[in-house]
Amino acid sequence: MKDSYSLDIDDAGLDKQYRAHYQAYFDIYHRCGLDVIAVASDTGMMGGKLAHEYMYIADIGEDTLLVSEETGYAANREVATFLKPKADAEDMAELEKVATPNAKTIAELADFLNVPTAKTAKAVFFTGTFLENQEDVQKLVFGIVRGDMELNETKLRNVAKAKELRPATEDEIKAVGAVAGFASPIGIERKNVMLIVDDAVTESPNLVAGANETDYHYLNTNYGRDYTADVVADIVTALDGHPTADGKGTLKEVRGVEVGNIFKLGTRYTEMMGATFLDENGERKPVIMGSYGIGVGRLLACVAEEYRDEYGLKLPISVAPYAVHLVMLPGGDTEAIGEELYQAIQDAGIEVLYDDRDERAGVKFNDADLIGIPLRVTISKRSLQNGGLEFKRRDSDDKRIIPQEEIVATLKSEIEQLYKELAERVVEVPYNA
Repeated sequence: MKDSYSLDIDDAGLDKQYRAHYQAYFDIYHRCGLDVIAVASDTGMMGGKLAHEYMYIADIGEDTLLVSEETGYAANREVATFLKPKADAEDMAELEKVATPNAKTIAELADFLNVPTAKTAKAVFFTGTFLENQEDVQKLVFGIVRGDMELNETKLRNVAKAKELRPATEDEIKAVGAVAGFASPIGIERKNVMLIVDDAVTESPNLVAGANETDYHYLNTNYGRDYTADVVADIVTALDGHPTADGKGTLKEVRGVEVGNIFKLGTRYTEMMGATFLDENGERKPVIMGSYGIGVGRLLACVAEEYRDEYGLKLPISVAPYAVHLVMLPGGDTEAIGEELYQAIQDAGIEVLYDDRDERAGVKFNDADLIGIPLRVTISKRSLQNGGLEFKRRDSDDKRIIPQEEIVATLKSEIEQLYKELAERVVEVPYNA
């Protein structure tokens, strides 16, 4: 990783540094010839109050992202939000327990009762680890979401402020009076339970939920009347095709490779380390931190994925280890000319790889294409007979003969043009808050 840190005395300073890094990282990726997007992300183990990930969009990506072409919204699925469909308004109906034999899943329940999944409430149990009084303690984290939605474990962990979550065992579920497959918050022991309810559930009347008895469910459960939560929050997963939270666009699911990230760490680490400063009033306060990192290895891998063909790499000039690949094919005066030209190119301040191996032309050309250096100059008996040296850009099939005395000037001009093309990609990027 290439890391950077900012240290400020207030949130305004952190905001300024964060925004500056946000754009600077785009500039770096664009100069590498790579198009990326910045997505809102989970702060994860780093902590803090805000984070963005820089993503290269590719089918090989390990991350699932939700983006909207209409609004510019982009977020990792772990934190993405969407506009939830509202339930129809209804008067509260009387709570009623009904037999639902073998209806353990939402699909089975909805089919048995002939109701849409949106009229059901789904119970999900985790055991969370929490830091209390400098010790790790465990408690049951009970999440409730509407049956037509999927619980998002990352959102649940963040809302619960748990260090980690794991699926609860059947014995842990039974211990609070709940029955797996037929569970609800109604009538359970709440002493060591954190109940977190999705906000869509609180606005959906008369839902079917478990009766905490095998093969039985309640009809017409209502939040507020039949149970209340410790926390009400968004804890469901956004999916492809969902409307954006503002209702002005549609979310599209894409895959991405993370090539960098930035975090507003705040005072999390400085408070632990006792890193403080004296303000203008002589009061000691914790330093406010930001953290910023680029995955150099990942970045190179993504450049290789973007700039390649069936023959090998086609590296941008800013990334390539050399600007010029000088290939000498033995015959006639090529060896002497090759040594002279190799020195002249270096004297001009141009980085050059010289292939003077005793190999066939096909081997040398294949290796040159594989390595992917932007510019290739070939010295051969044929090229000299044709009036000079063969010049070729790796990203083009065109070849042309350049007089030997003009080759250094041609290389300088081509290198300047390649850098100019990259510079034109460096643009101001709107801040995705």
